[in-house]
Amino acid sequence: MIKNTPFFKETYAKLAPFWGMFYFAALLLLTHFAWKYSFSESLRMGGLPNIWLWQTFDCTAFFDKIADWQCQFIDWFFKDVLSIDGYTLRGHRFYNEFPARSVVSIVWSCSGMKQLFIFTTMLLFYPYGCKHKLWAIPVFGIIILALNLVRLMVLLYHTQHVPADFDLWHEGSKYVFYAIMFGIWILWEDIVKKYAPRN
Repeated sequence: MIKNTPFFKETYAKLAPFWGMFYFAALLLLTHFAWKYSFSESLRMGGLPNIWLWQTFDCTAFFDKIADWQCQFIDWFFKDVLSIDGYTLRGHRFYNEFPARSVVSIVWSCSGMKQLFIFTTMLLFYPYGCKHKLWAIPVFGIIILALNLVRLMVLLYHTQHVPADFDLWHEGSKYVFYAIMFGIWILWEDIVKKYAPRN
């Protein structure tokens, strides 16, 4: 059998410490494409998108509520906590007026739901630590949604001052977000190895 050969044993021993990274990368790709090909957009009157799951279920109201909550939270946090002004919130759009003029929209794909879906799926399919998933999924889910809010606020604040940087910061912040998710994954693996290696 191949499993009993010295080459296989040596190779397996060398790769064993990196199993979690391979697992993270594989599930990240699978869940990314699962999300990408499950949701689609169609334009409604006024140019706003309808969001469809498998081109059958209309999820527009759900994503609109998420965007509403995020916009209202950011508006409250900026004005009442940080005393940041110079913009007007209309619907899901922030109209920056000072120090530079620009418009930033919070759209459904920026809601953090994709990242929440990805991480929750990865935890559900993780073979060990079943008891710990009961607390890990909601706790890490809240952390991921909070990180997405921080990402949006940093992006909006910087765009308010340097609108030309929007594309660079928007794309760059996504990679930072996934890097932080990888860090959370490493933390999860460490917890499982210490407290629940085989349950």
